[in-house]
Amino acid sequence: MPTTLSEESGFDKLVAYYKKNQDRPWYDWLEVKTVFPRPGKQGLVGLMVAKDDPNLIFVFKVSQYINYLVQHELSVMKSLNTLANYCPHFCKSVGGILCEVDPTSRKEGNPFEMNSPYIVEKEVLLMEYLNKSYKFYNYIRSDRVKEEALYSTIKQTLLAIAIAQKTKRFAHYDLHSNNIMMKRCNRDLVFLYILDEENQFCVATNGCYPVIIDFGFSYIGDMDDGPLWPTLGHTEVGFMSSEFDSVADPKLFLVTASGEIHDKRHSKRSRKLSNITKNIYSNLNIDWESGWDQDAHKSASDYVIDALAKYNDESKLFKEFDHYCIDILQTLVILPLQKQPFENIKTAYVTFIHEFAKIEHEISTPFYCMYILKGLVDAARMVRADYRNVNTRNHAVDFFRQSLHEYINGVAKFCRPKDIHYERMLCSLLCLARCIEGVLYQHVHTRMKKKGKMYRKLPLKTVEQIVSVIDINIPDTYVFNADTTVMVMDCVRQTCSTFSLTEEERDEINETESISRGAELYQMLKSKK
Repeated sequence: MPTTLSEESGFDKLVAYYKKNQDRPWYDWLEVKTVFPRPGKQGLVGLMVAKDDPNLIFVFKVSQYINYLVQHELSVMKSLNTLANYCPHFCKSVGGILCEVDPTSRKEGNPFEMNSPYIVEKEVLLMEYLNKSYKFYNYIRSDRVKEEALYSTIKQTLLAIAIAQKTKRFAHYDLHSNNIMMKRCNRDLVFLYILDEENQFCVATNGCYPVIIDFGFSYIGDMDDGPLWPTLGHTEVGFMSSEFDSVADPKLFLVTASGEIHDKRHSKRSRKLSNITKNIYSNLNIDWESGWDQDAHKSASDYVIDALAKYNDESKLFKEFDHYCIDILQTLVILPLQKQPFENIKTAYVTFIHEFAKIEHEISTPFYCMYILKGLVDAARMVRADYRNVNTRNHAVDFFRQSLHEYINGVAKFCRPKDIHYERMLCSLLCLARCIEGVLYQHVHTRMKKKGKMYRKLPLKTVEQIVSVIDINIPDTYVFNADTTVMVMDCVRQTCSTFSLTEEERDEINETESISRGAELYQMLKSKK
C-alpha cells in the first residue's frame, strides 16, 4: 500500500503520462514552463508541463556540461523509487527523455530554444515537482519555524538515510540543508519507523517532513555491474561516489545542519546538538564548516590526470579540459572497481590521442569535440563485447566507425577527418579504460582502508545509535491527542499504514520517554493485528 503522502503527490499520474508518451518527440507532449534562475552545481533545472493537462508538472534537469550526470542521477533515483511505498523522504524520478539543446545555453536561459546552427542531443531527467516546498536551510533561518520542527527534521532525515543504507547501500555524499526540501503535512501526524525488530523510532512531524534531492554525487548498491557514471573528481573531500560509506552522510549533514541551527537559534538545544556532533566526529580530520574531509589533497581523478598530463601535447581538448575528458572516459569502467594493471597507460593514451587529434584538427570548438568524445565512448561501450570476440570484431569496428561519423556530422556537416585508424582508436580506448580503472582502484581502495581505520574510533557506529543519542538529549515533546495519526513506515515488511490510538494508549504514550516511544508504539501496533 502506498503511503498517504505518496498518494497525495500525484506521482502515479506523472508516471502514467510519461509511459504513454515516452516514445514520441518530447515537444509533442511537454512544454517548458520555466527555467529556474539559479542553476545547480551541475545542471540547469526548471519545470515542464503536460500539453494535455497543465496540472501535470515535471521538474526537468539537464547537465550544463557534456557528461553523464542525468544517467547517473536517474539510475540512483530509480533505485530509491522502490522505497517510496514506505519511505517518503526521497525525491522520485519519472524517467529520462532525449532532447535537442542549444550548446550556447549551457549555464542560463532556456536550453531548448535553438539559437545555434548546430544543435546537440542531451539526456534530460524528469522528476516529480515538490509543490509548495521550501529548502530546509530556509526553515532553519525562518523565525516562524519552531525549533521543534528542526530537530524533528534532523531525526527524520537521519532515519531516511538509515533506511536507504540498510536496504540499498546508499550514500548521498552531498547531504546539506539546501539539498533537503520541506513539505507540509498534518501537524498531528506522527511517524513510526520500523527499521528491524530491535530498532523502532517515533518522530512527531510537527507539520512538516523532509524530501532529499540532488543525487549527482551519490552511490547506491544497484550501480554495481553498471558504468561508472559519476565523477571521482572530489574524493579528496570525501565524495567516494563509486563506494558505499555509511559515515559520510550523517557526518556531513550533522556538521553543517547543527552549525546552521546553532548560528541562528543560539539555544540550549542547539548547543546540545552541536556538542553531540562534535563528540561523535572529533576524531576525524574534517572542515567543521562544510563537513568535508581534510586528510587528502588529490582526488582519484587527479591521479589519473597526473599519469597522463605529460602526453597531452597532441590534444588541446585533453590539455585544457582534462577533468571533463577523464569523467567521460571512466564511464567505460564497470563497477565495482577492480584491481587492474596500468603500466601500459602511456602507450594506450598516446595511441588514442593520436587518432582523436585527427578529429580536433577538423573541429576546433571544444564543446563539439567533447560531444564527439562522449559519442565515441558510448559507441565503444556498445561494441566492447563484440570487439573482444574474434568472430564479431570486424562488425564491431564497422559499427564504431559509423557511429563516430554520425556524431561528427551532427555538429559539422560533410566533415570527414582524414586517416583515422578506427580499430586502433577503439582498441587503445578500451585498453586505456582498463588502465584508468587500475589507477582509480588503487587510490579509492587505499582511501577507503584509511577511512575504515578512522571510523573504527568513532564512539557511535550507526545512524540508529546517533538518532537515539539525539532523542535522549533533545527529546520529542509532542503530546499525543485525539487528532493524532500514526503513520507506520515498516522497513521489514516494506509497507506503510496508519493507525489511531485509544485514549488509554495515548495516555500511556504521553507518559513514556521519547526514546522509548517507538518500541511502545510498535507493541501497540502488533496488539491491534
